[in-house]
Amino acid sequence: MWEIIVGLPILAAAAFVQVGFFGQIRLMNGTSDLILLCLIAWSINDRTRYSWILTIAGGLIMSYISAMPMNAYLWMYLFIWIMIRFIKMRVWQMPLVLMLFVTITSTLVISVGTLGLLFLQNANVNYFEAFRMIIVPSLVMNLLLCIPIYAFLNDVINTIYINEETE
Repeated sequence: MWEIIVGLPILAAAAFVQVGFFGQIRLMNGTSDLILLCLIAWSINDRTRYSWILTIAGGLIMSYISAMPMNAYLWMYLFIWIMIRFIKMRVWQMPLVLMLFVTITSTLVISVGTLGLLFLQNANVNYFEAFRMIIVPSLVMNLLLCIPIYAFLNDVINTIYINEETE
């Protein structure tokens, strides 16, 4: 229960920082996705039990603050959460390497999904330019931020569950 009580304000703070601060910092035209990185770090930790609730909340927050059609981010984030669960149970046990791998994969999934939705809306998009000017810089920014976010949230989660075990 404490996981949700602590996780929701962290997601809200990540949304505020993403819109207010990191939205203004651009590498070419790419930006970082702090909510995505928080959800990945939260879902990778073995102790978390309610990461799916935070994934839904993060998807709704991101759907609200973005210009994409409503619930587009919700479905993409749920797909990424399912992918993390599958990889974590079946393949990988090293959380830091998994964080890097899932950050790369999920940034590409979000970017391709976004471009696909723009294609369905008949937007005139140069896909080579979008890849070069938006997707690759966003990937670089997400990779730069994924390790510090993982370290911070891993400490928060460990503190939550240490406090629960002592009670």
